Amino acid sequence: MSNLKMAHRDEDAAMQNRRWQELRDRLQAVKRPIFQELRDYPSQVAGCDLHFKALIEKRDAICRELDRLDALEGAQDDQLDAFAASSAFLAKGA
Repeated sequence: MSNLKMAHRDEDAAMQNRRWQELRDRLQAVKRPIFQELRDYPSQVAGCDLHFKALIEKRDAICRELDRLDALEGAQDDQLDAFAASSAFLAKGA
């Protein structure tokens, strides 16, 4: 394989990795305040509070989204775009 072809292949791989990392950074940005709110939640009401239970569900959902994205590391742009379009956390206005 020529050096030029290898350089293009490496460049394509780097671009895909940047796209994957950009999506992961966006999900991490959603995850951080959820986890912070859970850490700061008053313990005396945590067991019976509906808001707390909703936060736990949201935490679990964002972790599943991150797992789904992690499985796509190195994927093509069309796969990453499909992931982004299907993610409730990356949707416009989310």
